[in-house]
Amino acid sequence: MNEITRANRQQYTVVVAMIDIDHFKKVNDTYGHAVGDVVIASVATLLRQRLRQTDIIGRYGGEEFLVVLPYCEAEDGWKKLENIREYFSRLRFRQGDIEFACTLSAGMVCSADVLDEERERLLVTADEALYRAKRGGRNQVCQ
Repeated sequence: MNEITRANRQQYTVVVAMIDIDHFKKVNDTYGHAVGDVVIASVATLLRQRLRQTDIIGRYGGEEFLVVLPYCEAEDGWKKLENIREYFSRLRFRQGDIEFACTLSAGMVCSADVLDEERERLLVTADEALYRAKRGGRNQVCQ
């Protein structure tokens, strides 16, 4: 949250995104928690590989991640997240002889797109966008 506060104070744009693995409970229930852990680790690795070193990546809970992209405009943030979403959907995971894929949904907001007094709510706004992505069918990035 320090980066969001700093961005607000110093007046630079920041993209805040919430990412959630779709139907993750089903992965754990079907393939076991060890396989679920591999799926979570794969998202973390993919985020580290596809984002800048200055970007902030954190596990927010269970299968959710929080990403903060400083000095990033909405279009660039959406393109990065869409690239990650698409790449993740092509990964294949294995449990014995069974191969399966997972998808993820993301909600994002850019500080430039909200009123100054709403900037403290960027995390809430990103979470609301994530739930729009889930309600809209999952496997997508919503703003």
